[in-house]
Amino acid sequence: METLLSFIQDYGYLFIFFAAIVEGETVLALAGFTAFQGFLDLETVILVAFLGGLVGDQSFFYFGRLKGKRFLESRPKLLARVERLHRLIERHQNLLIFGSRFMYGFRTILPITFGTSNVSGYRFLWFDLLGGATWSIVFGVGGYMFGTALEQLIGHIHKTEKFLIIGVLVGALLAQVISFVYRKITVQVEKGETE
Repeated sequence: METLLSFIQDYGYLFIFFAAIVEGETVLALAGFTAFQGFLDLETVILVAFLGGLVGDQSFFYFGRLKGKRFLESRPKLLARVERLHRLIERHQNLLIFGSRFMYGFRTILPITFGTSNVSGYRFLWFDLLGGATWSIVFGVGGYMFGTALEQLIGHIHKTEKFLIIGVLVGALLAQVISFVYRKITVQVEKGETE
């Protein structure tokens, strides 16, 4: 996690762009957090992640359109899985295109699969734009909001730390007193039973 944060701080928008081409959810959320810290601009983070994701999805789609069938024919096991995906795509094209950005681990295979299907390039582009915009906003703002919540929590802890320390000390003292009284009672009971 710290390594990713340092990459984001060192390489900024370029790193976010290339990470978004492949998967990028974690990087985008951390970039939102980095924007909260003041290292990056949140709107630019969202735009760069959106563009990176769009470039990746469109590249994978057209790879599937141009080379996908030949690629799959040489891999029969993968071809069987893709055929099942095609049946699913026929029933839920728009929803799957839009939601594919949120399916971690499928970000590269789904656009390739769409490219090998009968989905038009225009339809894929349109729903990919909508899904990409939603994805980049959700994860970018989510990282930023996490930073805000974390700061408020830490600030709240600082405001109440005296009360927390007193509470912990009183709780520890109370536990010691209860333990002492319990041992004394146990000793008295044991003495009474032996007499």
